[in-house]
Amino acid sequence: MLYKIGDFAKKLNVSVRTLRYYDEINLFKPIELDLFTNYRYYSDEQVKEFELLKLLQEAGFSLEEIKKYKNNFDNYIMLQKKEEILKEIELLKEKIKKVDYLRNHIKNGKIVLETIEETNYNKKIIRR
Repeated sequence: MLYKIGDFAKKLNVSVRTLRYYDEINLFKPIELDLFTNYRYYSDEQVKEFELLKLLQEAGFSLEEIKKYKNNFDNYIMLQKKEEILKEIELLKEKIKKVDYLRNHIKNGKIVLETIEETNYNKKIIRR
């Protein structure tokens, strides 16, 4: 069965604009294009392909990466992405520590560092 772009967008819970953009950047093309009306048509078989594309995005892959590796994903690429995400997690943990440190120094609506040691500690935290 073939779907017009609007029907396919509803089926996938995605905007028509997104499908048009993915077509424009050659990431996800319609199965058929009517040359007279320029209507895009999609098939049931494309649902899984689109779901994979969304899952890759949710896993942290950019559209450029998905396009680049579309037919060449391997274990190494997945491990690289995993390492990238683990680094992001560590950076976020450091940010949380900084926020907690600053929260502990709020007095009357201001952040107050009381001693030189705290100021030096704060510089170390912020410069990491």
